[in-house]
Amino acid sequence: MQIRHSAERQYAEFHSLFAADFRKDLSLYLDLAAKFPGPILEVGCATGRVLARLGEAGYEALGVDVSRPMLEVARRRLEPWQDRVRLADFDFRNSALFEKFDVVFATLYAFNQLIDVEEQRLFLRHITRCMKSPGVLALDCFCPLPMLRPETSGQWREIERTVKGHVLTVRDKREMLTPLLERRTQVFSIDGGPPAEHVAHRRYVPPQQAEQLLAEAGFENIRYLQDYDLSNAKPYGEGDRPTGPYQLVAER
Repeated sequence: MQIRHSAERQYAEFHSLFAADFRKDLSLYLDLAAKFPGPILEVGCATGRVLARLGEAGYEALGVDVSRPMLEVARRRLEPWQDRVRLADFDFRNSALFEKFDVVFATLYAFNQLIDVEEQRLFLRHITRCMKSPGVLALDCFCPLPMLRPETSGQWREIERTVKGHVLTVRDKREMLTPLLERRTQVFSIDGGPPAEHVAHRRYVPPQQAEQLLAEAGFENIRYLQDYDLSNAKPYGEGDRPTGPYQLVAER
């Protein structure tokens, strides 16, 4: 157990750096936050990348995650905004929070980590119970690279990146275990330290299915967009096909 916790902590430190320069989604969340006056909930907050921007912008927010090492890194990161940004170890597959929120974000493919469809149903049902009406939910959903480019399946990619003075080296392999289930293996190191391995599984949720799950949970005015561009949000149509990550915005 101690070895596992140490590996998870090492990955949390790596993830905080590896995702630090991803800012493409922030404008979507800030736009939605500006349209609703109340507190914000981020589900799958990881190491606090989005929460830091929300706190910096003056919003009150709660971030939840099921990884304690991720939350430990987030807590350090969010110290400048601890008067308005909180963290909690919480799993929406099991129950709903007692608090009510106007705005909820499930960021950076947190929804895709739910492998079973019934888990997805419970997750959205519990989200609904802790939302005010009117309120808004944004789901950021991934589209597997091997699905878009089958020739990449099972192939290792070599990545080297310098972030905040740290050198990250990564060997990254993605493969489809079923038509909808991706396994991603990352062998990573920080500043030339000993390599560690992280394996994650993510389920692709076709937009039509995600839309149906949202409707079952009680959401309305469900809109589809890509590239985090809220101005292009529209109902999903038969001719639409994701060419990468896509987002769904739904209202209560």
